[in-house]
Amino acid sequence: MAVTPVSVKQAESSRSAVLTRQPFYPIPAHISHWRMNMIIDVIDLRGLCEQVLGGHGLSEKDAHIVVDVLIEAELRGRPTHGVIRLPGIVKKLLNQPPSAMKLERDGGAYALIDGQANLGYLVAHRCARTVIARTDRSGIGVVGAYNTGHCGMLGYYTSMLVDSGICGDGDVRHEPSACAVGGKQAVLGTNPISAAFPMRGGQVLVDLSSAAITNGELLIAIKDGQQIPEGVALSAEGAVTTDPESARKRAALPFGGHKGFALAMMIQIFSGVLMRGDPVPAPGQNCGFFIMGLDPEIFGAKQDFLAGVNSLVEQVKNSARPDGVSEILIPGERAFREKEMRLSEGIPVDDDLLDEIKRA
Repeated sequence: MAVTPVSVKQAESSRSAVLTRQPFYPIPAHISHWRMNMIIDVIDLRGLCEQVLGGHGLSEKDAHIVVDVLIEAELRGRPTHGVIRLPGIVKKLLNQPPSAMKLERDGGAYALIDGQANLGYLVAHRCARTVIARTDRSGIGVVGAYNTGHCGMLGYYTSMLVDSGICGDGDVRHEPSACAVGGKQAVLGTNPISAAFPMRGGQVLVDLSSAAITNGELLIAIKDGQQIPEGVALSAEGAVTTDPESARKRAALPFGGHKGFALAMMIQIFSGVLMRGDPVPAPGQNCGFFIMGLDPEIFGAKQDFLAGVNSLVEQVKNSARPDGVSEILIPGERAFREKEMRLSEGIPVDDDLLDEIKRA
């Protein structure tokens, strides 16, 4: 499938504009200059990726879901969870063809889904759709899944809930790739957490990993031949390292020391043990997913809630700033600004990755 490129000069200009206008939340140095070879039209990139997945057994509907998650990550400026993941998804499909998921438990406000080792993107999307339906019916919904895998950018799914007018909270327990404070063995996942809240004209979106560096950031650093920051991962020998290859063989460190460690433990219990996943899963096996929806109207008028969120946002953004800080961005604001730009200008894709996708 043909793709529409933009010149290298335009690609570098677009990336530079993103970096210079976002001083409060800079893109990590080890990925900031990556993928500046070509900018691809969003529709073309989507079509190419859907074509690849359709050729490996996914239905048109399922291929659209998976690619939509990947493209949304690219649009929000998170290439770590974008189309760089497509070759790995293809390998997963070759080893585990799609199968029917099972509704293991079904209650008025809750559900538990056996993902049947399907792509985590599809399992998480079903969980999000299910929790929206439960919340519409009961005012609150809690849905979990086990026997699933990597689901991509967690904030995609909590944003789905906001698009339906409700608040969302989600946790994912990933395969072991992070260690405990004081440890050197990977026993925890990078375990992200996300929460999203509607507001007038948009949403407040929290989406973060409990690890100091994610697997996606390691993949990008490896692909680009770059070092990672000090103090975020351990080497195969258990020492702090700046080599991403070595870090992939050992473990990421929790962000914020004991705080990130505690958060990772909480997420691993919520989205793993509670959801009937393995407490410490083998790579790629029986990971867990947890998502909760909450209709603000169960506590009061929705308009009052929206006004309150907007008031909070306004007061935070207008709070005093130190010299050199031009603007305070609320969680999710940088991502949605980037999305607006990318929808019109296209998505930067590394030449080698684009070739790999075409060959998949």
